[in-house]
Amino acid sequence: MLDDLQFDVFGPLTVRRNGELLEIPRAKHRVVLAALLLHAPRTLTAEELIQQLWGGEPPLTARKTLQGYIARLRKLLGADAVVSRASGYAIAIGAERLDLDRFNTFLQKAELTTEPAERARLFRSAMEQTNGTPLVDIPSEYLQHGDGAALLERWLNATESWADAEMAVGRYADVLPRLRALVSEHPFRESAWGRLMTALYRAGRQGEALAAYQEARRLLADELGVEPGEELRAAHGRILAGPTRSTAEPVPPRPAPAGPRPGAAEAPARRGCPYTLPPRLAEFARPGIEADLIRRLRDVSREGAERTVPQTLNLYGAAGVGKTTMAVRVAHAVSPAFPDGQLYVELQRGDAFREPADVLGELLRALGAAPGAVPAEFGERVALYRGLLSHRRVLIVLDGARDEAQVRPLLPASPTCAAVVTSLEMLSTLGGTRYVRLGLLTAEESREILARILGRERVAAEEGAAQDLVRYCGRLPLAIRIVGARLLERPHWRLETLARRLESERRRLDELEVGDLGVRDSLAVGYAALEAPERRAFRLLSLLEMASFPVRVAAAALGLPDDRTEETLERLTAQHLLEADFVKGSGVRFSYHPLVRLYARELTFDVDPMRSRHGAVQNALAAWYARPDGALVALRATPSASGPAARAEVVAAAAASLLPPELGFTA
Repeated sequence: MLDDLQFDVFGPLTVRRNGELLEIPRAKHRVVLAALLLHAPRTLTAEELIQQLWGGEPPLTARKTLQGYIARLRKLLGADAVVSRASGYAIAIGAERLDLDRFNTFLQKAELTTEPAERARLFRSAMEQTNGTPLVDIPSEYLQHGDGAALLERWLNATESWADAEMAVGRYADVLPRLRALVSEHPFRESAWGRLMTALYRAGRQGEALAAYQEARRLLADELGVEPGEELRAAHGRILAGPTRSTAEPVPPRPAPAGPRPGAAEAPARRGCPYTLPPRLAEFARPGIEADLIRRLRDVSREGAERTVPQTLNLYGAAGVGKTTMAVRVAHAVSPAFPDGQLYVELQRGDAFREPADVLGELLRALGAAPGAVPAEFGERVALYRGLLSHRRVLIVLDGARDEAQVRPLLPASPTCAAVVTSLEMLSTLGGTRYVRLGLLTAEESREILARILGRERVAAEEGAAQDLVRYCGRLPLAIRIVGARLLERPHWRLETLARRLESERRRLDELEVGDLGVRDSLAVGYAALEAPERRAFRLLSLLEMASFPVRVAAAALGLPDDRTEETLERLTAQHLLEADFVKGSGVRFSYHPLVRLYARELTFDVDPMRSRHGAVQNALAAWYARPDGALVALRATPSASGPAARAEVVAAAAASLLPPELGFTA
């Protein structure tokens, strides 16, 4: 039993050990844990968990990958946390350790109680166990639309029953914050709108109650093309009829996005348009991609287009390819199309990713909410944020996202808004999103950036040296910018001077630093996101002096099975620390960008002992120069002998001739 752990599925999935937050950074691990918690203590089969993870299109290695996820959860939570049974897996959770269990206990008691004060107390206790919309950060469409949808409906019904019980004992003002959050999150739920109107009216705020009806009616007409239902019209009629109704009488209406109108934060937000974009770089040069992104965002902002054009753009790619620069340039260019504001927020600070609740606080303050008006509860922050954006034209730039779970609560719900999200990995489970991968510059674009920074005459005077600089930079935008900045602050340097300094691979990353910019620091972000086995693979494979390598060679170097190696290489590829290409007749092959290889090689000499480095290289070469049937593939001339001695001779010769001198191999 997990007596030192506490689990919450309402709001973001949270695990605490003895009161301290326990981080579960990988999205797939959270999906597995959420599914097990929702069904605790029942056993889930491997097939059920695979469906929760990948829906109807699981990878070929799904079962093996799931086993890896279970092993990781056991490492995080404890060896006995997830129990293996003949039919699948279950979580061994003790009584009172899950917010859902406590919620259900109080809810069942409340539903069986008829005394008004006790009924209100029990419903209040049930709601106190929750922290907003359940599973808000779980990136599983299957889970959200299956078991998650059933839990969401139960929570919504419980919230409305709680409001009825509180109003039955005269606590009208007390239910207003939660009801406002509810209609903002679920704007087409007429029963929630009705209760909000009733609470406002009984609290002596008839004008706001009638305004809420008009907001709901307008929303239904604009978005769904329908009039309010009988329940909502009846609530409206009771308010118009005057103060002759019983205070215990609940009303049922319908949701509209809780716009800023009822809240204290609305007035300052309306008075000024928030604008927090950083300055844009004039020398950035990717006109084709930039023009396409600008067109897409302008289409979103046009009247009527928002119903067919996705609201979110995800710019993803390797560290240093210019994702942030592109996002900021595009946001500046389309700012007239979003007259109510353009907000920029960093999702990562140093090596740590920020929590969505923290980011929401920053965004709410930027939208005009006073510090004291920012709710403490996560779900209410989300509701207020989306309410303040309702029917306004605001562009949100979310820079440096970790995963979908971090981003999803920060996306605006209103179709009049748009978001640009940058990330290393594609955020593939965000609905309604266009994906744009940013890669390396072309040689022409690289030269154009240098010319804009240094002046066209200076670059044209040393065309050959400019080409060398582009080559040494590997056409990486960040490296090109650094080279340009270094030459700009040294007008007495020839381009050839810096090109000679970059020629040495040992010094190249040291030279590619200026001010607070550095290629090494940029690559460290992706490396920090890896787990220990992936870091080891990233380091050791950089020692292979091969243009590209297949899975079997990497598996030999790492001493791992092919399937585990393939999963590791795919993770490195997702982080853009490796490139993957399909080669006809050879299958998928993996390779390093030249600067990434230098960074990885620095790390392996700092971290890995000599024996590990030598062993990885020798094993890789043994696999490279031998076919699966054991026959040798000669590099130059196959020795006359055969068997292990011959293989060792080929490997030693290859090691001596192909590997970096610092490895110390001798033939």
